[in-house]
Order: sequence, then structure tokens, then C-alpha cells
Amino acid sequence: MKKENLKKIIHELESLLIELKSEVYSDPEAFVHPWYEKTGNGPQRIHSDDDDGYAD
Repeated sequence: MKKENLKKIIHELESLLIELKSEVYSDPEAFVHPWYEKTGNGPQRIHSDDDDGYAD
């Protein structure tokens, strides 16, 4: 195949992937387990305002 054709195919695949991700992630029920909603024990982010000048 020619490189130009491959570049077009890659571009189209990336566009399709973006569309698929937006469809899946727009519905939290599609990727959040119901157990986490009921118990509240789901993965949590730790917010730290550690600004001591050292790399963490």
C-alpha cells in the first residue's frame, strides 16, 4: 500500500476511536461497577497540596 493511503486509514481509525470513547465514557453506568456506587468504597483520588519543593 502507498503511505498516503495508510495515513488516511490511520486518520479514519483514530477518528472512529475518539467517537467510540465518547460514546462509552458519556454513560458512567457502562464503566462504573454498581458495587462502588452502593458502598462508596470505589477507587479514590488522593489530593495533596504538597508543595515542599521536592519531587514526589
